[in-house]
Amino acid sequence: MLDGELRRQQALFAATDAAALAAAVGVAWVLRTPFAASCPLKPAQWADVGAGLIALVAVWVVSARATGLYLPRSGRADELIAIVKAGCATWLVAVVFSFFAHLAPSRLSVTAAFGLSVVFVAAGRALARRCIRYFYAHPAVTVPLVVVGANPTGCYVRDRIAAELTQYEFLGFIDDDPAAPDGVIGGIEKIGALAAEHLNLEAAIVLPDARPERVQEIVALCERHNVRWRVMPWAMRAPVGALRVDMVGIIPLIGPRSSNIDGLNYIIKRGFDIIAATLLLLITAPILLFAAIAVRLFDGWPVMFRQTRIGIHGRPFELLKFRTMRTGCAEQTHREYVKSWIAKNGAAAGANNRNAIYKLQRDPRITRVGAWLRRFSVDELPQLINVLRGEMSLIGPRPALPYELELYQGWHRHRLDAPPGITGLWQVSGRNRLSFDEMVQLDIAYIEDWSLYHDLGILLRTVPAMFGGNGL
Repeated sequence: MLDGELRRQQALFAATDAAALAAAVGVAWVLRTPFAASCPLKPAQWADVGAGLIALVAVWVVSARATGLYLPRSGRADELIAIVKAGCATWLVAVVFSFFAHLAPSRLSVTAAFGLSVVFVAAGRALARRCIRYFYAHPAVTVPLVVVGANPTGCYVRDRIAAELTQYEFLGFIDDDPAAPDGVIGGIEKIGALAAEHLNLEAAIVLPDARPERVQEIVALCERHNVRWRVMPWAMRAPVGALRVDMVGIIPLIGPRSSNIDGLNYIIKRGFDIIAATLLLLITAPILLFAAIAVRLFDGWPVMFRQTRIGIHGRPFELLKFRTMRTGCAEQTHREYVKSWIAKNGAAAGANNRNAIYKLQRDPRITRVGAWLRRFSVDELPQLINVLRGEMSLIGPRPALPYELELYQGWHRHRLDAPPGITGLWQVSGRNRLSFDEMVQLDIAYIEDWSLYHDLGILLRTVPAMFGGNGL
């Protein structure tokens, strides 16, 4: 009903962004070289320029997806902020690539291209949105819509349609309940009159508590009056949250949404983890060596801290970290803290203001070197070895402790449907200001909506958090 149209809009906005980027680069080049028209490029140079523009657009699309620029937006300040973020990431990658490729672009040209790209992309999107609205307003395109069922779920459907940029014109609710709220334009018999008035009428039948026979009667009425219909599946009555429809041949199978990290997606994620973890280990090798020496000199042996954690599908593994606590410390303090945090679904006792989450604030067991390592997340770097072993991923849910599982509710265990990560969505979306249920909800949302673009976005948001001295 909406997904296909929204995907086409995303493709249109991506094409608009590409044209705006090309225009920004061209204008910046002309401004830097006023007499460029009198010195045309050679064919080989045009090929280089074309390859550069394609690479630039590809980086932009990845950055834009990572910053949520292709999510439904109204064109207000939030979109402009996302454009600036995507532009910063794109041109930073371009500058870094130019450095390693021994290119020497003019700083003035790069600065001008960045500023122009933000302006042109914003203007192009505003124009595209205006054209879409104009197109949808045409009588041949506008689709009148009624929602059968003035219930909370029906109101949700109405609100979602109103929030999106779609061709639907909401006419009102159809409901036989005399106690239905405002917005009801008639009972089920009203469909025939509306169909005569609106030849391309569409009906969304949202009756989660109705008998199947009643839904079939409404569908038959729609068929008689040539009204296109959509039916909310009966399975929505089950408390499973969002649903997923899979087609096996021509047979639709409906069930709860599950992990999107399977099949080829798992192979893609695993391949990215191996490449990125290897590069990060090589880059951070001096930091690892310095940290190991610091722990050995000031705190003695052992340098590494090994702890059993729970991985994908509940499989235990040994997590590696630099030791940041005194040796021989009992885990009872943290066990009680986690128990209080999960049971109360909020800040546990002893937390510093709202900064209550996985790491106990002002823990007296932490050494002075350990506090520094935690502040900049250096203690987490040995987990790159866990990533190479296949026990963890760079990005994923926080690895659970065995005694946490005793406190989990059934739906909490869905966070174990993916390999745990060194960083993740909840760490960059409020970090230690979230309740336990909020953390689990973000973990499940990440697992169900996984994409490589999302992973890249989380990595980009993780780096400032680490260097900001907040830890992971």
